[in-house]
Amino acid sequence: MLTTVKFFAFLAEKTHKTEVKLNLQQCQTVGEVREVISSEFPEIAVDLATCMLAVNMEFQQDQDMLPKEITEIAVIPPVSGG
Repeated sequence: MLTTVKFFAFLAEKTHKTEVKLNLQQCQTVGEVREVISSEFPEIAVDLATCMLAVNMEFQQDQDMLPKEITEIAVIPPVSGG
């Protein structure tokens, strides 16, 4: 099962991709997804530690279990505002 993973801001620039399909079938938690993304895209592995992952448009923590149905995963880098 391939899952859509979307990159935003400088992550898209570093990976040269805004969207990829990854096999996350073996992943049970959000943290395991983070590990797969790190191994597939080592150029952003360090950056991922400060990024939030949204599963099906809801922010999740690394220890959270993945739902059975995943529409998409978004990798959101830190943002600032003012």
